[in-house]
Amino acid sequence: MMAPLLEEEENYVRLALLLKGVAPRAVRTYFDREFPPTHLPSTLNTNYNTLQDLKLKRVLNQAQWNLLFPRNGVPDSITSDVTGELNSNIFCVIGVPDFITFDVIDVINYNSFDVIGVPVSTTFDVTLMICLIRNLTSVTQPINGFDRLPLPVETTPGPDLARIKWYRNILAHHDSNKMATGDFNTAWSNISDAVSRLGGQPMNQECQELKVKILDQSNQEIMLEIKQSQEKIKELGQTVDILGTEHSEVTENLRKLQDSHNTLQTEHTEVTELLKDPIPWNIRGTL
Repeated sequence: MMAPLLEEEENYVRLALLLKGVAPRAVRTYFDREFPPTHLPSTLNTNYNTLQDLKLKRVLNQAQWNLLFPRNGVPDSITSDVTGELNSNIFCVIGVPDFITFDVIDVINYNSFDVIGVPVSTTFDVTLMICLIRNLTSVTQPINGFDRLPLPVETTPGPDLARIKWYRNILAHHDSNKMATGDFNTAWSNISDAVSRLGGQPMNQECQELKVKILDQSNQEIMLEIKQSQEKIKELGQTVDILGTEHSEVTENLRKLQDSHNTLQTEHTEVTELLKDPIPWNIRGTL
């Protein structure tokens, strides 16, 4: 049986559960208010050029793009054109009453919709949702931008999203599985207040319960997985450092080879010029 967690370890686990379990749902609640699910596909299509520009700037990666446009990056409007053409052909070919034709079209549209797939916010992570809110809505930006912790007096949705984003980054780069109680209380207050404002009273209640609930065996297993993940991250970091050193050495060797190559080219040019005129210049003058 796993030993009970220390208080500072519990602090870390509780904050992880808040940021990875509750906070994303609060962000999604606000996201769905800004982008109603029934209109999400058309909204993304309308802003296709803006999103494509974000992809070119590498603000959006390919995995995120595939979630926004599940049909290999093709906007719904193109699919609609194809479906419209298909519908027109059915009207021309099928000589049956209109209501039967409409039934056939509905079946085709339903099947096309199901096979092709549409974007849904439940597949979006916090990073993607905040990116869309920042770039496609008129949300008020925090005074110091989205990449810094907002001031305590900033309590509108924009700063609250920035708070969650900031603390998630802090947790991701935290080099220990412990958190001092003072730091924990400050972080918890900031995050839970933001979650409550974005997600409403039910999520406020959920935050309060999570802060005092007894962490069971499954939560302790999460802690063990976190510890193991941190060890793997450290190992990967060491590997990256080694690869960086090796890359620098290879780059230096390539530079030396390039210098040698340039020297050889110069010498080759000089020899070639000499071979063009086999009579030395000092002798040529006496002939």
